Amino acid sequence: MLLKGLALSFISSMAWCVLFNVPVRTILAGGIAGMVGFLVYSFLPLLNAEVLLSTFVSAAIVSLISQVMSIFLRVPSTNFSVAGIIPLVPGSLAYKSMLAFVNNDYVEGITLATKTLMVAGAIASGLIFGISVVTIVKGARYAGKRAQ
Repeated sequence: MLLKGLALSFISSMAWCVLFNVPVRTILAGGIAGMVGFLVYSFLPLLNAEVLLSTFVSAAIVSLISQVMSIFLRVPSTNFSVAGIIPLVPGSLAYKSMLAFVNNDYVEGITLATKTLMVAGAIASGLIFGISVVTIVKGARYAGKRAQ
């Protein structure tokens, strides 16, 4: 089951790279970013982590990987981070929320919509965290050179 999920996340991330017209030489790296994000997301519940923590950590790792790949491949990190978070997006949860509203089950709809927004917030927070870590490391590296 995990291998199937890894393969599907790799393919879907590469498809988003093609959709967003990233350079051809970076499509494979975008697929790897998505696959690593899904692997971390799938592995953390085995360590009794909640869904929000798993989503946050996997989005942060995708962001860090995107920053490193952007340095080596000399393209913007957005090419990898957008494709890397695609497997993490809570699409089925949003669908179930809207379905509950359509079926006049408002309490369930609000519950599922809240969960969807929390997962989306965890994705955004993880991306910002990864970017912040890289920015702090770069700033600390150049701070010593500026002081001299």
